[in-house]
Amino acid sequence: MRFFKYEGKGSIWPLLVASMVIQSGFGTILPLLPLFVHDRGMPLTWLGFMAALYALIAFLGQLLFGPLSDRWGRRPFLILGTCLSALGTALFLLPVPPGYYLLFRSLQGMGAAAFLPAANALVADYVDEDGRGRAYALMSSFYMAGFAVGPMIGGLATATGRLTAPFWVGTALDLLALFAIIFGITDSPAPPRFHHTGRREQTNHIDWRNLMAWLLINFAWMGLGGMYDVSWSIYMRNIGAGPLLISLSWTLFALPYLLFNFLAGRLADSSASRPLLIYGGAVLNGVIVILYTLSHYPWLSIALSSLEAIAMSLITPALNADVMSLATAATRGRIQGIFQSAGTLGAFVLALLSGYLLPYGAAAAFRVGALVLFLFITMAFVWQRMTGTRVSSRNPSVGPD
Repeated sequence: MRFFKYEGKGSIWPLLVASMVIQSGFGTILPLLPLFVHDRGMPLTWLGFMAALYALIAFLGQLLFGPLSDRWGRRPFLILGTCLSALGTALFLLPVPPGYYLLFRSLQGMGAAAFLPAANALVADYVDEDGRGRAYALMSSFYMAGFAVGPMIGGLATATGRLTAPFWVGTALDLLALFAIIFGITDSPAPPRFHHTGRREQTNHIDWRNLMAWLLINFAWMGLGGMYDVSWSIYMRNIGAGPLLISLSWTLFALPYLLFNFLAGRLADSSASRPLLIYGGAVLNGVIVILYTLSHYPWLSIALSSLEAIAMSLITPALNADVMSLATAATRGRIQGIFQSAGTLGAFVLALLSGYLLPYGAAAAFRVGALVLFLFITMAFVWQRMTGTRVSSRNPSVGPD
């Protein structure tokens, strides 16, 4: 398929494989991380602060690393992000007071900040506009494949009776991803060249008016990730799930995402379909978050999470493809940094709120998350109506690639 290569410079497969492996490492520890640190003395309210700190560090880092990847290439930041992720995961194995876990989680956040904007910008470097829906669907499918395998591996690792086992496995997977990046991604697109000052000014322009609606959506939608980081494991344990089922719930969430993602990617290749996919998926996502609060059975909540996965699969390729339709070769890293940081800022806010609400029950955090999502969906829709914008095709003002 033509979007696997870019002007003969190399294959996109090493990036996809590395993304899947690093996400497997992340997924190995994520479902059990709140239980791990809580069992080692971290108060429940600190869980929200830890997730919020991760998001804050990632937010600041994405604003820095995204533009730098436009200047220095994507590969250095893929390597840096993977190294920081491996280091942050390995340090959790040390016998230290709970406060140190905040530092280790911060290192992981910095790793995500370096990796994600570069990886998503690299997809746009490889793929033309009319194929990016499928390309981002493929990218998110590999992410979710890692997310499906990782929690299952982490859950099985706990069969040893030690909650430290997933951290050993997660570190090993991060190092394997590093190997794939170093030896597989050999061609990082060079920084764009400009022939005169006017061209530089044109190609560095960012159309904020068109971008704003999707930043609002991403803030609230990705913000749910911060809420789940804090609340999901506690929520599942409160309704009767054990560690293995908690880990399995993340895997069973990822599988329907994988199945529906390819169809959603093909739909997202059509710029006219993207707003419907984004808004429809976001509304469905919010409804399901509310339904969680009515469930008192682990398997019912897992079934609902499968529906949520379908909603997310509608959003991801359409949103990424539409955002990248506003970028040129000179601004892809910068726009991805801004776009990813909007979601990370949302994760910071909702993680912090969830930590404070968790003593009142995970359902309280879920209600607030759904409320924020519906509020920002409305704000984005009203913004597009008031400004007469719709982010669905390349804005000629930003210039061609």
